[in-house]
Amino acid sequence: MAVAAVALVVLAGGWWARVRCLDGGWVGGEQYYGYCYSDVAPLWYRRGLDEGAGPYGAEPLEYPPVLAVRIWLAAVLAHALPGTATVVTFAATNGLFVVLEVLAALVLLRRLGLGPGRLLWWAAAPALFLYAFYNWDTLPIVLLLGALLLHRRGRNTASGVVAGLGAAAKIFPGFLVPLVVLALLAGRRPRAALLHGGAAAGVFVAVHVPAYLLAPDGWDRFYELSSRRGMHVDSLWFLLARLGGPEPGPAALSMLSLGVFAAGAVAVVVLGARRRRPDEWWQLVLPVLVCFVLANKVYSPQYTLWLVPLMALVLRRAAPFVAVVLSDVLVHAVEFPHLAVREGYGEGLPYPVLGAAVALRAAALVWVAVEVVRHPPGSPPGRQPVPEVEGVPVQRDP
Repeated sequence: MAVAAVALVVLAGGWWARVRCLDGGWVGGEQYYGYCYSDVAPLWYRRGLDEGAGPYGAEPLEYPPVLAVRIWLAAVLAHALPGTATVVTFAATNGLFVVLEVLAALVLLRRLGLGPGRLLWWAAAPALFLYAFYNWDTLPIVLLLGALLLHRRGRNTASGVVAGLGAAAKIFPGFLVPLVVLALLAGRRPRAALLHGGAAAGVFVAVHVPAYLLAPDGWDRFYELSSRRGMHVDSLWFLLARLGGPEPGPAALSMLSLGVFAAGAVAVVVLGARRRRPDEWWQLVLPVLVCFVLANKVYSPQYTLWLVPLMALVLRRAAPFVAVVLSDVLVHAVEFPHLAVREGYGEGLPYPVLGAAVALRAAALVWVAVEVVRHPPGSPPGRQPVPEVEGVPVQRDP
């Protein structure tokens, strides 16, 4: 209960920090200098949510189907409340979803075996304050943790269903699926591996096909924008380019980013699996995800939020976790004034300051990945046997 109270206090502060400038119209770069930018206002006004548009309307949401529907439902609730729906109303209804998702993640982490100290890694995380209301990614985090819990309880088909649903919200919960399939194959359980992988793929397709058939242009928006996006100032690619490295176009950069991620993920799995039993291979989802965020051509702020619950589950010690959180706070502190400069608002901060912060955060993330790959965690984080429910051993899938 005390940990939940801490989470609610952190969330209250985080919500206020983002909403306090929504009514001001973001004059003079207020959203940057006031550290109050979020995606709530742009989507409310520019995607027709203020006029009651659906997730794939004339100006479709640039998100995969599950997340697009989740955002739209918050808008529907805003319009259903008494009075005229405003961007602040939408921020409040979206905030209600976020609070429920954060608390659900807390419950799942507790059921995954974390004690109060480790639960505070999530409940009191600076990333929770900074990014819980920045975007909408608390839902896929919950789905990833749900898939993890089901896998660890031996319910691998159900785990595949939840992981597939998570991947239809944001891709990263899907990174668990190949790890579970490989672990089940290593344990000579090919049928369970097939059921897990098939369930994940089936749910992913079952969600995407209706969205494509009903609104093909809207469904394609997410993939189109992703393919056209170039390197962002918060990515390692931008830093390398500023240091004299190559500056590939969006298409070439997408392929290069994917290749680097794939190579890093394979290396993580090969090296990490040697030091673990197959039933512990799920822990490698953390360093795989680190490879993804470092190789990406954009490091969206909420990426760090994805990592926090996994670090609480998997890391043996707090030092690399603290390094990631503090370096990420530093990036946040210098990135917004730099973005203000790029948008023509004042002098702000020059890029070398941001580049140094990005490099520090990348080093901290590499530390996390190396720590996990080389040193499987001891007890309690992430190494408990498959739990029992009310004293009765959980039935495993075939």
